[in-house]
Amino acid sequence: MGLFNKKTTISMEFSSNEVKVVEGRYNKKNIVVDKCFSIEVPDGLYEDGVIKDVDKFLLVLQEGLAQNNVSKGDVYGVINSSNIIIREIRIPRVEAKQIAAILKYQLDEYLPVDPEGYVVQYVPLNFVEEDGVEKQNVLLVGVPKYIVETHLNLLRNLGLKPQVLDYAGNAISKLIKFSESINGIYDNNLTVACVDLEKESTALNITSKGMMSLSRVLKEEISPAVYDTPFRTMDDSHDQDAVAVAGIQGNLTVVLDAIDMVFRYYNSKEKDNNIDLVLLYGSYSDIDGIEGMMSNYFDIPCVKLAVIDKVRFFGDLAKYANAIGALIRVNGVK
Repeated sequence: MGLFNKKTTISMEFSSNEVKVVEGRYNKKNIVVDKCFSIEVPDGLYEDGVIKDVDKFLLVLQEGLAQNNVSKGDVYGVINSSNIIIREIRIPRVEAKQIAAILKYQLDEYLPVDPEGYVVQYVPLNFVEEDGVEKQNVLLVGVPKYIVETHLNLLRNLGLKPQVLDYAGNAISKLIKFSESINGIYDNNLTVACVDLEKESTALNITSKGMMSLSRVLKEEISPAVYDTPFRTMDDSHDQDAVAVAGIQGNLTVVLDAIDMVFRYYNSKEKDNNIDLVLLYGSYSDIDGIEGMMSNYFDIPCVKLAVIDKVRFFGDLAKYANAIGALIRVNGVK
């Protein structure tokens, strides 16, 4: 038997401006990505994880998949939305198989909404000692059922076989944990703040020693004008771009302020908490000069995701990171 199974899996990450698609194969040692492409989404069809026009959205995806010779197979969906409820809770340390039982009977105590309207999955986090008792932090991810059902139905209507609907924060955390080095320089045992810069929102996920420690979806967004207007560097003084650059800088400052609040919260949770690296990815991670700006703002090294070991991929990793991470089957929102 060869190193990889011949069967490939499709992974599709949904966002308001484009759907990112990869085809690849995963085993415990490597990921091989055979194909990647994006399908542009017209305004008004998809917003913040909600399909606004099912028929038109379906048609757009059918055409995009057909143009790239994708017509059937198993598919993993990847979603992100401010409608997703994320809660970090602390429970007594128990065997892994007992966590689900505890949550089943106490879920209404942990979520600020009726759990019946949500599909709730959990991600085990780190162990801590509290008042002499060992406990475990657990991340709860609650996705509204209507979001889950509409995405699964959409994938079925595309002629695909949906297996999993994954949360984007979980996907990037799995990718970081799966790797041994980032950009050929940084060890994944560092505490890494993964910042996903997209049109509608900015997602922030902190991993420590390969384990997710915190996940947030920030509504603060970078203006679409980033791509509508030439943007050279943060210090560019060309008159024709001065207004545009000033506006972009203003929007970035709002985003950075929101990220900084989360960083401060994370650092205050435990006395040893400290962020070693800020990792940028997502559609807007290629803004010229943003790495230096963020490094200076947070006084933390900041780099765009470029290379992950054990992933054989020749495309833009920063753009397709979530879709690739979803190929790793450990846990997900089903």
